[in-house]
Amino acid sequence: MANAKHEDAVMKMGFDYFRNTILKTLGIDYQYEEIGPTELVELTIQSLYMDFTFLTTGGFYIHTEFQTTDKKEADLRRFHAYDAVYSNKTGKKVITYVIYSGGITNVKSELDCGLYTYRVQPIYLKDKNADEVFRKLKQKQDNGEAFTEDDYAALSLTPLMSGKMSRKDMFKEAIRLAKPNIELSTEKATAMLYTLADKFLDRTELDEIKEVMRMTRLGQMLMDEGMEKGIELNQTDSIKKLMKNMNLTIDQAMNALEVPEDKREKYPWDLVYETHAKGKPWYITYRNGLGDKRIIPKELIKEKG
Repeated sequence: MANAKHEDAVMKMGFDYFRNTILKTLGIDYQYEEIGPTELVELTIQSLYMDFTFLTTGGFYIHTEFQTTDKKEADLRRFHAYDAVYSNKTGKKVITYVIYSGGITNVKSELDCGLYTYRVQPIYLKDKNADEVFRKLKQKQDNGEAFTEDDYAALSLTPLMSGKMSRKDMFKEAIRLAKPNIELSTEKATAMLYTLADKFLDRTELDEIKEVMRMTRLGQMLMDEGMEKGIELNQTDSIKKLMKNMNLTIDQAMNALEVPEDKREKYPWDLVYETHAKGKPWYITYRNGLGDKRIIPKELIKEKG
C-alpha cells in the first residue's frame, strides 16, 4: 500500500536533498530536471526496485544504489537488469553509481555480457568515519558554532560510514545532533536520514527512529500520521466485530459507527486485505487459486477469523 501523505512529504524532501546536495559531495555533479520512478514492473514476472533515479538536463538518467554488501557479479547482473528495463521504458541512457558503505573497497565494477561490457561507477565511503564526524559536530555544538552545508551532508551519510556504532545507533545519533538546529538544512538532512533508514532498517527499528525524531517538525508529521493510521485500524476492527456479532452487512456496520463518507471506500478494501492475508481462512482454503470451488468451512472462520 502507498506511503501516507505526510511520510511522502518527508521522503520527497529527502530525495531532493540527496539529489541537490549529497550527490555533489560525492562527486556526482549534474543538473537535474525531475525525480524518476524507482519501481519497474516488467511483464508479470517480478517488480524491480531501484534506490534513486534522476533525469538530468542532458537527457539521460542517473541511477544510484546504496550497497552495504558486495555480491560481486550477482549485484552487477541486478543493476544491469534495472538499467536495461529502465532504458527500454524511458528511451534514454542510464548511468549507474553504486555507493558502498564503509568497509567495502575495490569491488568488481564491470560485467562481461558477451558482445559488450556493462559498467557501473563505484563510490566508496571507506575513508569516512562516522565516529569522527560525530565528534567534530559535537565539538561545534559545544562551542556554539553553526553547522555548514558540508556538515549536514556528512551527517546525512554517517549511517553508511565505518564506525563503532550499529547502523541503527548511527541514525539515532545523527538525528540527535541535527535536532537542536533550526536551519532549513536541518530538516533536509533529517529527511535524508529518514529516507535511508526506511531502506536499511526493519519496521521495529524504524519506529525507534521516529521516536527520536518526535520533537522535530518532521517527526511530528510522522507521529500524527501514525495516530491517524491507528484510529483507522481501530475502526476497521470495530466494523468487523459488528458484522460478526450482530450479523450486519458492512454498510450497516459503517452506518452504526457513523463512518464518514470519504472513508467508506477505504474500509471494505482494508477488510479484503486482512481476510485474504496468509494464514486466514480464504488463504488456507483457496491458496491463490489452487482450491477453486471449495467452500470455506464455518469452523475455520470461527477459529482463524
